Amino acid sequence: MRRQRPLVIALAATLVLVGLGGVWWKKNAERPSPVSSTPSDSHSQTSRSPPPTGAAGSTRGESRSLPTPGTLHRHALNLSTTVLFEQQTTGMHFTLQGEWDVGVVSVKSDAVLLRIQLRPSTFTVDVEGQGPLAPEAHQAMMVAVALPFFVTRDARGAVTLTHFERGVDELTRGLLRSVVAFSQFVVDGVPAERWSTEEQDTSGQYVARYEHAEARRYRKHKEVYTAVATPEGLQPLKDSPRMSVSGAITFELTEDAWLQQLQVREQLKVDPGEGLPRVKNLTELTLRLLERRFEPTLADAFAARAAFLNTSMLASFQGPAPDPLAHHRQVLGSRKLEDILADLRALPVDEKARDEARTRALEQLRALLTLRPEEAARIPALLRAKDLSPQAASAMLGALSAASTPESLRALASVTGDTALTTDVRMDAVSALGMAESPLREGVDTLRQLARSEDARLRGTATLAMGNAALHLNGADARGAEALVQELENDYRAAKDAEARALLLRSLGNTRAPAALDTIADALRSDSVRVREAAMVALRGIPGPDADRLLAERLVNDAVAEVRRGAVFACGFRPLEPLLLPVLGQALREDASDGVRSDIVHLLGQHRGTTPGALALLRWASQNERHPEIRRMAITYVETPTTPTPQPSSPRPIR
Repeated sequence: MRRQRPLVIALAATLVLVGLGGVWWKKNAERPSPVSSTPSDSHSQTSRSPPPTGAAGSTRGESRSLPTPGTLHRHALNLSTTVLFEQQTTGMHFTLQGEWDVGVVSVKSDAVLLRIQLRPSTFTVDVEGQGPLAPEAHQAMMVAVALPFFVTRDARGAVTLTHFERGVDELTRGLLRSVVAFSQFVVDGVPAERWSTEEQDTSGQYVARYEHAEARRYRKHKEVYTAVATPEGLQPLKDSPRMSVSGAITFELTEDAWLQQLQVREQLKVDPGEGLPRVKNLTELTLRLLERRFEPTLADAFAARAAFLNTSMLASFQGPAPDPLAHHRQVLGSRKLEDILADLRALPVDEKARDEARTRALEQLRALLTLRPEEAARIPALLRAKDLSPQAASAMLGALSAASTPESLRALASVTGDTALTTDVRMDAVSALGMAESPLREGVDTLRQLARSEDARLRGTATLAMGNAALHLNGADARGAEALVQELENDYRAAKDAEARALLLRSLGNTRAPAALDTIADALRSDSVRVREAAMVALRGIPGPDADRLLAERLVNDAVAEVRRGAVFACGFRPLEPLLLPVLGQALREDASDGVRSDIVHLLGQHRGTTPGALALLRWASQNERHPEIRRMAITYVETPTTPTPQPSSPRPIR
């Protein structure tokens, strides 16, 4: 009997704790299309008001402020979970006691980032009544469950993402994610007497009904599951698997809408279908707030671990990784190259419908080229067809670049040199070759040759593409990328005119290489306005505060407005705080150029949802800006509500 324990553990974890949909998905050859992972509005509240962003929503009839970053909430936790299979009485039983610490890392109007750490005092796993795990296995699980992890919650209080350390096993993630899921209190606005929401947990997506009980106490009932988590995302529930849930979850909230106490009693029954045993999952969970205090280390907690975290949706399959080509098979289906080509030749006239059809065809062609790389060799000849529109040709070239297989990149290189094609098609192929995620040496050689072409358009496009190629080459061949950056710097120094130097500076900007900073800084001493402006633009993606300081210095001191406008443009791709925002404010107040001030107001307007100081500068401009049109633009930004716009971490390459 002892030898069956690994099988029981694996099956129990797969069916309940890490996502029962993975097993069901493998049993069904024909699968429905994924459902949206965004909670729908089909189950609306009885009453609504502007949504808050408190950790648990607003308490009844009251408006609550945002949670304070750096606040740590300590809870006492007691969890008991039992997994029973049909015709068995023992199954698998978990008990977990300890402290559940939830810290507020950062707060935006549409998201709250939390750090969670379980500090276990008692943790037992009993399989088939055979007693606890071996000491070494028990110790390993104690260490795993105690690792901090992170959670992203939206304005309603719904968990959208979990961020775990790489290497944390599926069973541990499943246990911790289940506690996170149970603790969700989801409300869009001020709670009414009753309301319904659509939420997610580790099993899938469900409809929840809330009722106000008394004072700050609310009860939640899961009414019905509408989708199941699978390796291909959420899949709608039809006849199989069958899932039924009973029990209740009771929340008691603090005055500022944080969790004071949670009590869970739930029974989930699952019938995965023929060939698999029926499963019953019984859960009892309590959380009780012990203390709230300020913890200064929370501010940098996520940034310090971000490179070591794996991010996934709460309702996502957490078992062994599926076949990496499965998505491409799903996208392609039974389609062939001829079918996709027919769609591209019959693109709709309506612009929106045409864009959707083109995107769909591009994704299908990318899947085809990934699954059957040899098909790429057919595309250069197909591009010569007279009945192929520029949009269709562009989609085919984009698919070759996105597939980024050696066969696809060789096909792109072939297209760049095909004089039977128009220059526009060849330029698109050059750009696509530079944007390939996995550059080939022969592809880089092709770009190098074209960068010396007599055709000015091809020469310029290829020069910019070399910078993009250096960027993408860095992951697989750091020395090759470094050599390509050095080659571009040497070409810059050897260039005979300002136009060529400006082009090479823009290419260096595409590399985003810190090593390029000295060359760009040297260019700022040029007498040529075109060269200095290009240097400003090139700084947009160069990392580090030294690049910020160069932008700030030129924004204030360069005598030519075009160069200062180039600096404002580059600032739009970088974090504005702490270095850039004060200088933008100085230029907004003092710059004599209407164009510079207009660009700054537009930039601040784009960042007013993510950078608090931007809105303050806009308010100043709405009252003090001397040009009436710029002042009206600032007033519009101040008076228009906004959803925070993510600051671009990856500046768009110049092509």
